[in-house]
Amino acid sequence: MKSLSDESLDPQVLAEKQKDPRWGAQLLRQISIFGYLHDDELAELYALGNTLTQAAKSNTVIEGENSRGLFIILAGKVSVYKRDTSSNRLLRLTYLEPGASFGELSLFDDAPRSATITAESTCTLFSLEQKGFQDYLNRKGDNLKARFYQKCAEDMTERFRKQNDDYIISQHLLWKHALRRETPTGGPGE
Repeated sequence: MKSLSDESLDPQVLAEKQKDPRWGAQLLRQISIFGYLHDDELAELYALGNTLTQAAKSNTVIEGENSRGLFIILAGKVSVYKRDTSSNRLLRLTYLEPGASFGELSLFDDAPRSATITAESTCTLFSLEQKGFQDYLNRKGDNLKARFYQKCAEDMTERFRKQNDDYIISQHLLWKHALRRETPTGGPGE
């Protein structure tokens, strides 16, 4: 994905470009969850959101808070953390880079945030609040809703499959390590 940091423009020119819904639509076109939306819909959607700069090492969302909305990384890198309830420590689950989105779950339900997102570097994010997004979907009708939610479901399924694969690999490594520790040492010649 072409990120905002790839633009060879001074900050003033870049700020002007960010005001153009067609420019925003081109950026959103590269985001997977918007893959089934038309250019005019993407321009309208971009106009509903905000572009914000997130300082390095600051939290975009915090696990347990009641904020609602989707974020798309346009430039920079974030970490996704989940609190380990037994130790109360934050555990990094993954990194997300330009083109990735987070906060999708808050578009579907009213549950508290399920993870903490922390900027690893200065990030440029596109933010779309739940209420504005839902109002837009309701105005546009069932066809747009179906296309959007179908793509979200496909992307979330892909993420879950990757997480499942990662989980299986981690469990295999844990068992391998545990069994190695339980194997008695010694043998002929020791």
